[in-house]
Amino acid sequence: MSASDDLEWLDALAGRDTRPSPAHREAMVLRAALRAGAAPATPVPTADLAREASLLARAARAGLIDAAPRRPRWPLPLAAGVLLMLGAAVLVQMLRLTPPTTVVRGDDDGVVHITATNPAELKRRILDELRAAGVDATGYEALNVHGIDADLPTPLPPQVGRVLATHDIPVPADGVLRIEIRSPE
Repeated sequence: MSASDDLEWLDALAGRDTRPSPAHREAMVLRAALRAGAAPATPVPTADLAREASLLARAARAGLIDAAPRRPRWPLPLAAGVLLMLGAAVLVQMLRLTPPTTVVRGDDDGVVHITATNPAELKRRILDELRAAGVDATGYEALNVHGIDADLPTPLPPQVGRVLATHDIPVPADGVLRIEIRSPE
């Protein structure tokens, strides 16, 4: 049989008119046989709750089933798992939203020591702000220390003073700015 014969056969089986052919005749014979052998639709009985209850009680008395239906055991562990995952998600969000801590200290040599969670980022930001304010600043890295060296102009321009104040860096008395930024240990 070809594809067109198959389509004719399916059309005839569905009751659509097709041209007479062997496939058409075969499908019509099958269609008539199916229609003749079809049983009349029987109504579906409605649920009898009283009968179900009596059968369950009888089965429980016979020891075939437990008298009390069991609740599934997975909701409590599932709820605990969901709460654990939500708690972890909230903790991760809190840690990501915590601003970097910055601790500023000075020493006798005039070096300002800063502790920050991301020293490289803080060094880059301070360098960008100082350069934007017109200061020729240089950055360096050595042994887990990110540093900045700069000669500040005298008198100190207000833009440079604002940059230093933003990061809680004291104005050096001699005009030489030295900053060391470390990550917390």
